[in-house]
Amino acid sequence: MRCALLVLLLAARATAAQTNTPTNTEESRFANADSLASEGDSVGALRLLDAAVRANASDGEAWHRRGVLAWRMSGAEKRTGFMKRNANEALLNLADSSLRLATRYAPGSPGYLVDLGRFDLTSNSASTRGRATPLFEQALKAARKGKDLAVLSRAADEMGMTWWRHYEDLADRNIYSVIVSNVKDRKFTKDPRSIAYFVDRQTIRTAAQDWSGAVEYLKAYELFSEAMRAQPSNTSAARHIYRALVDRQRWIELEHLARVRLIDDHTEGWAWLALGLGSHRLGDEHQSGTAFDSALAFLPPSDRARITNLSRIVTPKDSISRNRLPASELENDERMYWLMADPLWATTDNEGRNEFLSRAVFAELRFSVEEFGIHGIDTDRGDVYVRYGPPPAVISFPADAIGQGEHRIRILWWYSTDETFLFRQLPTYGVATLDPDDERVTQRLRDTVPVAWTNAGTKPLADSINVSLTRFRASSDSSDVYFAAELPVKRMVEDVDLARGALDVQLEAFTWRAKPVFAATSHETIDFAHPDINQMHAWRTRLQAGTFLYRVEALQADAGRGARSASRIELIPGGGFGVSDILVADSVAPANGSAGRWSDFRIAPNVGRVKRGNSFAMLWETYDLQKLANGTSSYNVTITLRREKGGGIGAFAAKIIGGVKSAIGISGNGSDHISLTFPRQVPANAVAVDYVTLDLGEATPGNYMIDVDITDLATHRHVSRERPLTIVE
Repeated sequence: MRCALLVLLLAARATAAQTNTPTNTEESRFANADSLASEGDSVGALRLLDAAVRANASDGEAWHRRGVLAWRMSGAEKRTGFMKRNANEALLNLADSSLRLATRYAPGSPGYLVDLGRFDLTSNSASTRGRATPLFEQALKAARKGKDLAVLSRAADEMGMTWWRHYEDLADRNIYSVIVSNVKDRKFTKDPRSIAYFVDRQTIRTAAQDWSGAVEYLKAYELFSEAMRAQPSNTSAARHIYRALVDRQRWIELEHLARVRLIDDHTEGWAWLALGLGSHRLGDEHQSGTAFDSALAFLPPSDRARITNLSRIVTPKDSISRNRLPASELENDERMYWLMADPLWATTDNEGRNEFLSRAVFAELRFSVEEFGIHGIDTDRGDVYVRYGPPPAVISFPADAIGQGEHRIRILWWYSTDETFLFRQLPTYGVATLDPDDERVTQRLRDTVPVAWTNAGTKPLADSINVSLTRFRASSDSSDVYFAAELPVKRMVEDVDLARGALDVQLEAFTWRAKPVFAATSHETIDFAHPDINQMHAWRTRLQAGTFLYRVEALQADAGRGARSASRIELIPGGGFGVSDILVADSVAPANGSAGRWSDFRIAPNVGRVKRGNSFAMLWETYDLQKLANGTSSYNVTITLRREKGGGIGAFAAKIIGGVKSAIGISGNGSDHISLTFPRQVPANAVAVDYVTLDLGEATPGNYMIDVDITDLATHRHVSRERPLTIVE
C-alpha cells in the first residue's frame, strides 16, 4: 500500500507539473505530504493536503493531490459489483469532490481530466462511468493543442479504451449472424449452448471479412497508436496495443512491436512476454522460450508468480496442495512439471511451457480490467483459456436477444459439440463471468480434465521407446544401473526424402528437485534407405540411493521426428542377503574368460522382447551368501517361467543352453509354467554372479514372467526376483 501511494503521489506531482511550470518553492510545497505518504502515513499526508485547500480554496494542484490520495486510500477499484463492496464511502466522496474541484480550478489541465475520468470508471454505476467519456474527449482535445506529449499519450490511451469497451460489446457477432440467416429454427436464442450443434455441422471457425465491431476496434487501435507515438515509454498504452493485436491474432505485428520496444528498453518485461507469445504462435519455439525466460527475469515478482502459477492447470485438489508448499518447493514443482511436459528433451525448446505461458499472457492482455484491479488471468475467461487454449469459435449474442430481463451479453466459447462455455458480460464493463449452469459443469471438468493441449499447435512427432533398466548393488548407499533402450528407427525415418541423416540419442537422469545426475549422448549417421527396424542402445552408471527421474530420447532432426520414454528409478539403500534385478539380454559372456561382477560381462542389450524361436540370456547377482567351512557358498537356483493371462495357448518348453556349467542341459515343459532348478557352489565372496542362456523353442507369442529364486543351502534363506518377458513374432 505504501508503494502504491508513493507512486500515485509522484504521478500526481507529474500531472501538476504538466499543467503549469511551478517554481522551486511550488515544487517543494507538497514535499512533507509526499514524505509522509512514502513512510506509510497516508492519513497524515491527507491532513496536510486538507490544510492546503483550506488555505487556498482555488488551488487546483492541492485539490488534485488530495483527490488522488483519497482515491487510492478508498479502495475505489473494489466497489464494483464484480468485487466485494469494501470501499470507504467517505473517502470515495472526498476523492470525487476533490478531483472535480481540481478540474474547475485548473481548467487547462488535461491530466486532471484524465484522472477524474479514470476515477469515474471505478464506479459500479453505469451513469457515473458514462461521465468518463466526455472527460477523456475534452482531455484529448486539449492535449493535442498543448506541447506535453506525456499528457497527450495518457489522454489518447484512455480514449482508446473507451472505444475498446464498445468494441468488446460488439465483437464476435458475425458468426452468430451467419448462422441466424441460414437456420430456420432459432430456438438457440433462448439456449445459446444449442448453437454448438450448428457450429459443428457448418464448420464455422473464422470471422468473415466484414467482422462485427470493426469500426470500434480500428478507432481504438488508432488511438493506442497515437498514445505510443506521443510517449513510447507509456507502458499502459503498450499493453493496450498488445491487447488489440492479440485479439485479432496479428502475431507478426505483435512480434515486430515487441522488438521495437526492446530496442529502446531491453528490461521491459511485458515486451518480452509479447515477443514470446507472438513467436510461439508463429512457430518459432526457440525464440519464444528465450523471450519468456527474459521476461520472467525482468518482471516484478508479483507478475512473475501470477503468470507462472501451475495451480491454474492442475485439479483444485492439487492446487490446494501446491499452495501449501514453501516457495522453494513451488519452484521445484514447477521445474519438474515442465521437465516432464517437454515433448522432447533432445531439442532445446519446451513447446508445452511456451504454450502455457502464451495462454497466460494472452489472458492477462485480453481480459484484464484495470479500473477494477482485475487481472485477466484470474477471470473466468482467463481460467478457461489457460486450461483449454484458444476456442475454435467464439460467438457473441446481443443482450436483447436473450430476454429474461438480464440485459447481459452472452458469449459462447465452442470447443466441440460436447464442450462449450457460456459467459455473461455486462455491457461496457468488460468483465465476463461463467453462466451459473456452466460454472457447475466447469468445476466438475477441472477435476477430470484440468488442462488440455490438443490445440496447442504443432509439436515434435514423438514415438515411444521401449526401455529396460537393471539395478545391481554397488555399496550400502549406491547402485549400478544398466539401461537398455530399443529405438524405433525405421518408423522415425519412414518416408523421409533423404539418403542419410543424423540420429541423436540421449539419456538423462534427474533428482526430484530437477538436478541432473547423469547424462549421456550419442550422434550417429543412419542410412534412410536401409535403416534397422529397431536399434539397441545401452548405458551404465552408478547412482546414490534415492528416487530419480530418467528419460531416453532419440531425435531425427531432418524428419522432425523423435521418440522418448520416461520413468523413475527407485534405489533403496541396504545390504545383507539379497539378489539384484534380472538382466535380460540377447547374449552375455565374460569379457576376459572369467567375471566377478556383472560389469565384467559383454552384454548384447535387450529390453525383454524376444523373437519367437530365438534364445536369450539372463544375468543376476546374489549378495552375502553364507560362507561354509570349506570356504565356499552353496545355493540352489530355480528359474520359473510363467505364462501371463493372454500370453498364448498350448504347451511350451524351456532349455538352458549356455551359461554356468552346472545348469547347461536342464530342460522342462508345461502348459502354464516351467521351473528349472540347478545347484551352485562357488568360492565364498560378497557377490556371486550367475548367467544362463535359455531356449524357449516355439513358445507362442505373448507375455510371460520370469522368476529367479535363490536358496542359501547353509541358512535355508531364500530370496527371489521377477521380471516380465514378451515373445513376439
